[in-house]
Amino acid sequence: MQKINTSNFNLFSPENERAKIQLGISKIKKALHKLNNPCFNIPAIQIVGTNGKGSIAAFIENIICSMDINVGVTTSPHIFDINERIRFNKTKIKKDELDKYLKIIQKELSEFNLSPFELIICSSLTYFHYKKASLLVLEAGLGGRLDATTAHHERPIIAIGKIDIDHAEYLGNSIKDIAIEKAAVIEKDSTVISCTQCIEVKNIIKERISEVGAKIHWVKPLSKKWELGLKGDFQRENAAVALGVIEVLYQKGWNIKKKLIKKSLADTKWPGRMEIIIWENKEILVDSAHNPSGAKVLANERKNWDNQEKGIYWIIGVQKQKNIKDIINNLRDPKDKFLLVPIPNQKSWTIEEISTLSEFNYDRIFEFKDLKYALDYLKRLKRWPECHPVLTGSIFLVSEFLKLTI
Repeated sequence: MQKINTSNFNLFSPENERAKIQLGISKIKKALHKLNNPCFNIPAIQIVGTNGKGSIAAFIENIICSMDINVGVTTSPHIFDINERIRFNKTKIKKDELDKYLKIIQKELSEFNLSPFELIICSSLTYFHYKKASLLVLEAGLGGRLDATTAHHERPIIAIGKIDIDHAEYLGNSIKDIAIEKAAVIEKDSTVISCTQCIEVKNIIKERISEVGAKIHWVKPLSKKWELGLKGDFQRENAAVALGVIEVLYQKGWNIKKKLIKKSLADTKWPGRMEIIIWENKEILVDSAHNPSGAKVLANERKNWDNQEKGIYWIIGVQKQKNIKDIINNLRDPKDKFLLVPIPNQKSWTIEEISTLSEFNYDRIFEFKDLKYALDYLKRLKRWPECHPVLTGSIFLVSEFLKLTI
């Protein structure tokens, strides 16, 4: 049996990936050319936005796979293992195969010094070419115009989730700057499906559409008559974008069996999104809200939870570059308590650092050495909280928790 070079996979630790982010597509375009442009003419659905991209991808993937269309999907980040990011017909690439592609690409493309995300995109397209994919789904990383997925030649359909402020250190400090970056993926003759956006973002998308000569379909959240496999009212917006994509595929002549769409939406799974997890026979809700807008959406969901008015214990870990003040303020209710924990191998906010933030009340935030200590604290309470505790703040914290439940 071939030995897997685990050092290749170590490239994709969250800390290393963040340190080696490189925005720009000229380099990866040259790299793909040297690889003989894998999947060059295979059409891709590119997904951009601030929140909901992974959910939109999951809905689209599940529907397309039910239609017996060979589809390659790449998403990020991963929950457990790097090979989760590359899937063909819903099956993850095997670790030894991914290792093989990484070795080949690192050897042949060493001159380009590709970032970890660029390595994944090159590996994905090479693998999907080998598997003879008919259609691709490419979830953008943190950008749009300069994102590695935008290097793919054929992107006739652009799906846009909710756009808000995040990754400001790379994309700009205003929603206008960020929207311009993300809308720039729209090209001539492409068809865009977008959820409802704020006026400023909507106008920027419309300007881009007019400028390049593209088409736009604005979609509204699906009604309650649609059963979804992903919980939360906000998923109705993501599902509407996915459904809009499927309708465009149908119009373009793809073999879409409409009778299978509802079942596919109801069957969709995507870990770490508004998911109740049983830990030591107790319910904990996990959600990977990692920015202020995601926190606001999560806070809006609490009205649907039993006994939430009595207060919620939030188990939260937030990366240092994130706006923890707005995240907590968007979640906070007077009776709530926050159990602050570090995110493993990440620079995370501490109570000492939070105390320096101006005009921010942190007297109901309690710090723990690690996630397990926070969970043990909840377990030692006289009674388990009447409303399930909620773990959030980072997908990497969600990943750490899910590992404890395996």
